Amino acid sequence: MKKPVVLLIALLVISNVINAKNVKIKSLKELAHYASESGNTITMQPGVYSMQEYLTPDVIKSIVPDKIKRYAMIHFSGNNNVFDLTGVTIEINTKLLGVFKSRVSELYLSGNNVHIKGLTVTDLGNFATSKGGHTFTVAGDNAKIEKVTLNVSGSSPYGYGDLLGKGDSNLAPLQKHSGMCIEGTNDTIVDCAIYSKAFGHLFFIQGGRNVYFENCYAEGVTRTTDEMLAETSGLAHKVGFASVYKNYEGKKVITPGYTKSLNECGFRMYGTGGVDGRSTGAVTAVNCKAKNTRIGFAFGKLTDAVLIKNCEAVGCEVGYNITGVKVENSRGDMVNGPLLYVTKGEVSDVELTLTSNDSKTTVHALACISGDNHKITLKKEGDLSKGKILPIKIGATTPPANNGFSPLGTAPTSGIVLTNLTGMPVELNSVSSACKISTNGEVMDKGKDNQIVKK
Repeated sequence: MKKPVVLLIALLVISNVINAKNVKIKSLKELAHYASESGNTITMQPGVYSMQEYLTPDVIKSIVPDKIKRYAMIHFSGNNNVFDLTGVTIEINTKLLGVFKSRVSELYLSGNNVHIKGLTVTDLGNFATSKGGHTFTVAGDNAKIEKVTLNVSGSSPYGYGDLLGKGDSNLAPLQKHSGMCIEGTNDTIVDCAIYSKAFGHLFFIQGGRNVYFENCYAEGVTRTTDEMLAETSGLAHKVGFASVYKNYEGKKVITPGYTKSLNECGFRMYGTGGVDGRSTGAVTAVNCKAKNTRIGFAFGKLTDAVLIKNCEAVGCEVGYNITGVKVENSRGDMVNGPLLYVTKGEVSDVELTLTSNDSKTTVHALACISGDNHKITLKKEGDLSKGKILPIKIGATTPPANNGFSPLGTAPTSGIVLTNLTGMPVELNSVSSACKISTNGEVMDKGKDNQIVKK
């Protein structure tokens, strides 16, 4: 690069630093204005702000959607900004979700090098947009989202989890509302929390690369199928308590005796996403926790390494559902569903501790492991002798949509190295082979050439 060009770039950088402003604001109108500017540090006066007061018909008419027809209530399109929103709560009447007649993000960050900290967003009511949407979309690069709390509501159907459908062939119109979607590169999500009373994911990645979560918390709501079946009105009652999933008897009905999450996943990866539909890359989650979600951590390696470290899943329908993922020093229970599903694909390396087996409703397995050459270590914490004794199933696959009352499947499985220190039994089915099992529990081996070492 020639010296005059270097000098010009340096002068531009210096100019941007000199022109950067420290701005104090006290309205959503001002926040929306500076969200589209660049190079500023914005501090907002603490307080409760109503989106309904800001989002007037004139403002709504002025909003332009992105390339995939998503509208934003407030769009952070500027670059190199810091937003200190400590003590700020934005309340959003969920009736506003329907004003765009399209997909909507309450907050949308597309700018680069933006730091947002301290904000709380709270949805009011339970109205739903017909097209679905997110509370917060993080699509810019090098973003840092810190100490942000999302209280999410506004979806339909709500109260049945995914039992009435989540894609084609739904039994009721689906109007989802998810929490935080990460689509950018080198984004950091730290000390954030999502409390969801809506059907949708909490934290999820679509096209994001080098995404890093630390000290994040995702909490949903659970409900028993017995409570659903006791309804005398509502969407499930209207369709005769049908379900899109078959139970063990082959019937597509809501089946008593199980616990369902009313949400989707606490932490979830998709294969592609964002305005350009690009593939998802590396993801790391450290010291994160999911509670009462459909799956605590649903991660699978797509292009780059995926790590779950020092994490916890509590009360989830499935704690960890992984493919090609390294899980270090993490933990979870099997209170409402299995602790672990490992599926075929790239090799997973897993170290998990079982913290509770105090299941009040039906659970069929501690873990199901399929595929080849996975290395799995399962430990226990405390006295589990009074809870349910459930097997680790080798050669078993997840049920349809991970639904607890749907039958498990089978898949050829070989080369699994399992260290079982939970005291729970291990079952190797007829399509398992060449697995090495070290266990302090009982073993039933119907496979071929498996090596069993009893501790």
